[in-house]
Amino acid sequence: MPTNAENWTSVLNGCAASAGRQLETWISLSEPPDVFDHLMATLQNQSDGQAEFLLEAHIVARALLEPEVLTDAQARELMSVAMVRDSLFDMKLLQRLLAQRAWPSEVPYAEIQRCLYLVEDAQDANRISVTLLKFSRHPDLRVQSKAAKLLGRHLSSLDKIEELYLSPNERVRANLIEGIARRKDIEQFMPLVERGAQDPSNRVSTMALAILARRGHKMSQTLLAMRRRSKVEAISWAANFAHEVLVRPFQADDLGNLAAALHGVSVEPAVVPAVAEVNSEAEAHPDQET
Repeated sequence: MPTNAENWTSVLNGCAASAGRQLETWISLSEPPDVFDHLMATLQNQSDGQAEFLLEAHIVARALLEPEVLTDAQARELMSVAMVRDSLFDMKLLQRLLAQRAWPSEVPYAEIQRCLYLVEDAQDANRISVTLLKFSRHPDLRVQSKAAKLLGRHLSSLDKIEELYLSPNERVRANLIEGIARRKDIEQFMPLVERGAQDPSNRVSTMALAILARRGHKMSQTLLAMRRRSKVEAISWAANFAHEVLVRPFQADDLGNLAAALHGVSVEPAVVPAVAEVNSEAEAHPDQET
């Protein structure tokens, strides 16, 4: 396990030398405090310019992008505090990831995954969508699929969404549909969801069926139930996963919204929250071919 000094060295390696010299006027870099504890305390409590310096010198960003320095939970907590200090920090984090490095060869996969994890709940989705399109063309399919999930959730351009759906990779298409499921309003994307329900890939069609099923579509509910009982593990796993995260917790809310809409009451569709990662990879679907 890296020491505090080693963690600070990793963070400062990605910053200007002047950042380290300034930081050393506040803390001892030979016997430094814990990175997470110090950054959290400073961003939450300091008003004498130290917090702003840590943000502007990219020290916070570099700490967030180093998976060996902060756990996912710590990074998510620090990210939320940074966003309070700077409402544009999510875009700045993406920019820092890409700064002064050739894309994609010089940008480490682990940093890409951490960055996408942290911007998943961006408050102003349109601000980061154009940058996320770059990730959707990354040669690693895990990066493509994670970007597709975020773009499905945030990208406003229906044309771009449909273009992403043309991906030959089923993981990318399935994650795109899953992202669409988390939108506050998916009405304009329903033709694509219905198209997805006819996709030759089981993992893609199952995610689309789950959206239709939670909206009260009887045939989709029946098909999803049949897949959940399938003796083919890849089929039953995908169907049970889709049911648990996209149907069961929110079906009552969505059906209530539809019923209210039929009576002329304007309501917001239910919001599907972020799905917990099944493992360290970017997807939330099994790898088995169906």
